[in-house]
Amino acid sequence: MCGRYSVNRKNLPKEHRFTAKLEGLVFEKNFDARPSQQLPVILPHQEKAVMATWASPEKETDGKPTLPFNVRQENLLFIPRFRALLPRHRCIIPIDGFFEWKELEEEEAEQALEPEAPLGLDLFGNPIRSEAEKKRAKKAKPVKQKYRFTLKDEEPFGLAGLWRESVHHDTGELNRYFSIITTAANSAVQPYHDRMPVILTPHAEDIWLDDKLREKQWMEVLQPYDHRQMVVRAIDEYESVLGNYVAPALNSK
Repeated sequence: MCGRYSVNRKNLPKEHRFTAKLEGLVFEKNFDARPSQQLPVILPHQEKAVMATWASPEKETDGKPTLPFNVRQENLLFIPRFRALLPRHRCIIPIDGFFEWKELEEEEAEQALEPEAPLGLDLFGNPIRSEAEKKRAKKAKPVKQKYRFTLKDEEPFGLAGLWRESVHHDTGELNRYFSIITTAANSAVQPYHDRMPVILTPHAEDIWLDDKLREKQWMEVLQPYDHRQMVVRAIDEYESVLGNYVAPALNSK
């Protein structure tokens, strides 16, 4: 869930609350941000945002990642390594949209796959397919449509996250990692996925980064975002990684 998002400094209005935080930070616009990449995060008591790697490659003794690419809000208080991070390692991930995929219905998928022209018709009027086409159709993976989720005003927004740092045992280099916190999907996201990232309002961001508050107050802001303030659009898979969020032309692929 939420394994891709986009972040583009050019989308920031001068008066936006993230503008000063990101000023001077060197990072490329990214329309296909994914785990393992270096991306900007906002930490408590830091005047400027820092770069951190999305998800840690380190493993626990049970083989699970020390900090996975996302953490369920429900697990923050029940998994010891996450609860230990909560008091001093909360962060905000600035983004301008996130992506989900949904398998197309059979009729839409047939259009998207665009099978080769039939060799002819049999006695019953059914199309005759070549052996290659039969094999291709049999092996074809489910066709999925990509969707982009943004706020109605199209402005960048912040996701709730956890971060940690560790020293590389060979180089001694200090590395930062982060994870996105997820919650139950609201009615805007639910048709596409049962989870969504925790989107924070500006007021909730202040609460989330306030070390003077208590666990209960931090947890209270980890709620599904108001669906009325969100927009979802079907987009073209290829064009979207170029930053062109155009509607897909399924019949022309």
